[in-house]
Amino acid sequence: MGQWLNRRNVILCVMILGCALCGCTPPTRTPLPILSYTQNPRQPNLLVILRGIGGDSDDFERLGAIDAVRRHGLPFDVVVPDAHYGYYKKRILIERLYDDVIAPAKQQGYQQIWLAGFSMGGLGSLLYVRERAQDIDGILLITPFLGWDAIIHEIKDAGGVANWHPGPFDPVEDWQRMLWSWIKNYQQDPTIAPPIYLGYAEDDGVADEGPPLLATVLPPCRSFYIPGGHDNNVMLAIFRHQLNDLSQRLSVKTGQ
Repeated sequence: MGQWLNRRNVILCVMILGCALCGCTPPTRTPLPILSYTQNPRQPNLLVILRGIGGDSDDFERLGAIDAVRRHGLPFDVVVPDAHYGYYKKRILIERLYDDVIAPAKQQGYQQIWLAGFSMGGLGSLLYVRERAQDIDGILLITPFLGWDAIIHEIKDAGGVANWHPGPFDPVEDWQRMLWSWIKNYQQDPTIAPPIYLGYAEDDGVADEGPPLLATVLPPCRSFYIPGGHDNNVMLAIFRHQLNDLSQRLSVKTGQ
């Protein structure tokens, strides 16, 4: 099984690099295309869902994720920007998210803005709060992709995030070391970011060992895992679990 998981990571990496080399990465657009799901009446808060590397931004409606937000009675409108891999490759994801999604939402008067990142979108969520934590009130991570095996094993072999020392690195070229350096800082001072809630699959062959390592940094009540792999049904189950927890937290907070 371990060999199969490593092979899956290699295959995914080759697919990404192959797309980049052959020019088949989807084109980026300005402004960032966005699907909006505004309730009637409009809700006071906004949930921004960030997609994974595969599929399309309209998959969330088709698979029931948008309906799940409504069924839980959460006071959130939802937007799904088409933040595909091309925005990561060009390193314009954060700029486009702020200019085209977050800043307009603030101008529209939304009180809280949360991110929900699926797979690659989980990575994007953390990259965003690393630079603009003041914009976001909470993060839901669903099987986030947090780097390849080498960096995860390096951190684990060092005895965990707290004992790991990243050493000198170029934050532009080495995004994995940059990300985990920030996670290390977050472990030392959680106030640098909004609350982070993590859900992942026990037998994930893509995100693999990154989410369990991140779980060691979070309070136990903010992470969980379920059986299954890196597929739509499992990710939707994780998302529904997170929405249920979020609903309970908001009910306690408002005294309902």
